[in-house]
Amino acid sequence: MRAWAHRAAELQRELAAIAEIDWRWWLLAGGVALAETRAAPEIYLACDAEPDADTFMGYRATRPRDPVVDAIQRAMAARTALRELDGSLPDQPLAVTIAHASGDTRPSKLDVAAFAIGNRCLTAPLDDPALARQLAAVLRGAEPPRWRGATPFVCVSIGDESIETARHGHRRAWTDRGGPWLGLGRAGDLALVSTCHLVIDGYGHASIAARIAGLVDGAAARSAAPANGHVALPPLGAVAGAVPLAVTWREIPQPTPRVIPLAYELGRILHRHAGRRDARFSPTIQIPVARGRMDDPMRLRRRIVSATTSVRFTDGVPESFAAFEARVRDVFARESAANGLVSRLLAAARALPVPVSWKRRSISAKRPRWLDNVAAVIGGRALLSRIAMDSPVPALCAVSSPSRLATEADPIGGCVITIVDDGSHGAITVGGSGYAGTVDEASAFLDELLATTAAGIAVAK
Repeated sequence: MRAWAHRAAELQRELAAIAEIDWRWWLLAGGVALAETRAAPEIYLACDAEPDADTFMGYRATRPRDPVVDAIQRAMAARTALRELDGSLPDQPLAVTIAHASGDTRPSKLDVAAFAIGNRCLTAPLDDPALARQLAAVLRGAEPPRWRGATPFVCVSIGDESIETARHGHRRAWTDRGGPWLGLGRAGDLALVSTCHLVIDGYGHASIAARIAGLVDGAAARSAAPANGHVALPPLGAVAGAVPLAVTWREIPQPTPRVIPLAYELGRILHRHAGRRDARFSPTIQIPVARGRMDDPMRLRRRIVSATTSVRFTDGVPESFAAFEARVRDVFARESAANGLVSRLLAAARALPVPVSWKRRSISAKRPRWLDNVAAVIGGRALLSRIAMDSPVPALCAVSSPSRLATEADPIGGCVITIVDDGSHGAITVGGSGYAGTVDEASAFLDELLATTAAGIAVAK
């Protein structure tokens, strides 16, 4: 009983350190303190394969000379990339597809691909000698034959995506059984690689996008003259359940901004957007943290955990950066060692005697309304991610869905800010709704964040 009370008090202090809470939060702290010691082995709970788990990364690429040849080359490049990387990312098997009913994965031979053209979808073996001819026929208006075989591992969209919903591209090949977690497409001058967080995190996503980019460039250089380049591409159909986000991104010079100064300025901006000058905390911010010791060579490749923090205020004045930095570094250290607030909440969730699908749904955007208060504190109004790469990648636009989307009842919404940095190339992206819900608003938000962060660093020096 004494150990339980100690754990509950620890959790209550952690919650009180990031948000204004009342006595009812003791119930959560007490329940987590009781359950966390009974946690099952590690089970991934952060998403349930619904559309809010979708993400994309895009890189600048010239338009293909032949859309059919390009589509097949990209699918083959994806298969090669997955085969090369499968097994190198702990707890993230890549040779799988998603089973919709269970929200889980099934093994895949990576031999069947889907190709979305307008409102149609052709599914076929990737090595079928007749594939190019079949695609050309569908491109000219023919109905694709009905597919009764294995679930495709990838969906290649032929035509222009809307960047606001491009992260859902792989869902064009979904059926009641499920579908691929990987999608390839285009949005203007961007070549896109969409994924689902149920299968892969940011480091692996960037690695796949970079490998596909390299393989496609090599294949394009060897391609023959176009055979279908003159065919008009029909507009792609809408994806069921798609949720639009405003997207803005830009390349940034080295060295790219560090996470903690960005988080501090982000908290100050969010406090102003919340409209309560007397609030003692900014809206909370999620920051993904790599698990393991700093000298662990597999650290970047593992599943992340999102630490939660906020900036404290007194009479509208933010705490000092030094105080914020010290507290956040302590939060990072505890989460990377799997004993921080979010790690403990996930441990308690794993211990609950209910189906995994229920647990995942309680964390997703489809969570029950009675969990909204918990989500508001833990999920917050922004997620700030810095994906450090240890191998070269192109400048990447990286878009994920925030945990809170704007509604009539909650017009503030939220955003995700992502930096991808390989030491040579750096890019930053904002995807959001509400206060960052249009391209102009997202661009202004990013301008302010980068300018105030740079000014703060200059003053500190």
